[in-house]
Amino acid sequence: MESDRTWKIWRTYGWRATLLIGTEFFLTFSFFMFVPYISLYVTGELGYSLSFAGLLLALRLTGQQGFMMFGGYLGDKLGYKTMMFIGFVCRGAGFAGMGFAQSPALLLFMAVIGGLGGALFSPALKSLLIYKQPKAHHKKLFSYVNITGNAGTILGPLFGVLFSAQQFPLLSMLSGLLFVLIGCTLLGLPIQQESANSDISFLSGLKRIVANQPLLMMIGLMIPYHFIHQQLFLTYPVIATKVSGSSGWIFTLVTVIVITTQMKVTAWTYRFTARQSLQAGYLILGITFLPLLAFEHVITLTVSLMGIALSVTLMQPTFHSYIVSQASSQTLGIFLGFSNLAMAVGGALGNITGGSLYEWFETNRLGGFYWAILALLSFIAYVTAKTQKQ
Repeated sequence: MESDRTWKIWRTYGWRATLLIGTEFFLTFSFFMFVPYISLYVTGELGYSLSFAGLLLALRLTGQQGFMMFGGYLGDKLGYKTMMFIGFVCRGAGFAGMGFAQSPALLLFMAVIGGLGGALFSPALKSLLIYKQPKAHHKKLFSYVNITGNAGTILGPLFGVLFSAQQFPLLSMLSGLLFVLIGCTLLGLPIQQESANSDISFLSGLKRIVANQPLLMMIGLMIPYHFIHQQLFLTYPVIATKVSGSSGWIFTLVTVIVITTQMKVTAWTYRFTARQSLQAGYLILGITFLPLLAFEHVITLTVSLMGIALSVTLMQPTFHSYIVSQASSQTLGIFLGFSNLAMAVGGALGNITGGSLYEWFETNRLGGFYWAILALLSFIAYVTAKTQKQ
């Protein structure tokens, strides 16, 4: 059955798109076998606070998302495959180094290096995925990437949990080597960008983005989504361990829901505008946080995880396809890279303040207020999206 689907993708979108869709699995596998355990290692083995772990994750995320517009521009200018290779090697070095760094300064430096690697390869991969593809294919291609990426999200943490906290340096080295291996493999394949756009001006591309007010509005609307989504990697593992004794199952649950529902949700979103899809995602998030206001339990936590999963299927492919619909074939990278400022801002705020807020509320026995903030943030984003013009 899976081979039939792969053949259908190959026949419809070509071997290059099929290869990149499969590559997304190995990228997320390598990422999620390592990143979810950073906070546990930093707070456990190294003895730092959850706030420092949040800062570390925020710096990695900001280093990646905040510089993606430059990585995307370099992909437009120098070629997407070249930037993918450089990015994979850079991320591999950063991730491997985090397992052996112990001082705060060196840990933060390695986090930035790993993040910068993502800034180079991520917009290049998405750009090459839909390069020369008809616009009608874009949302489905991003949906398939979402599926394979989430499959890696399932298996990555399951593999990572096989390593003890004392073996975290070995895990980091393995993750880093996998990124380097992926980069070397892609570099040797005949993936070609028909013409690298060497005459593209970064400022001219940036001016086109800034002049597009609906585009900026959509990017701004994604900031709360990324604030909330980052809690899955910071506070949710702590809460899941508290209520169930383990945390690995939360990633499995979310990704199984994404994989099994993504294409059905994608087909459903064709009836609506991109803004309406974002509205639906925020409404679901807000509603599913409400049971946690009463009490933290496996059941209420599961409900909120289901809401996060459905918001992923509704919002991510829709958002990416909207972004590329606003770009030309010569500015795919810089548009996709700039759009990741939403994750840079929302994710950084989520990592820095999310852990601190939860710790403070828990210390003062006011845990319900943490979930009230997430629910309120979702409903405010929903109302904002509803009142804006497409």
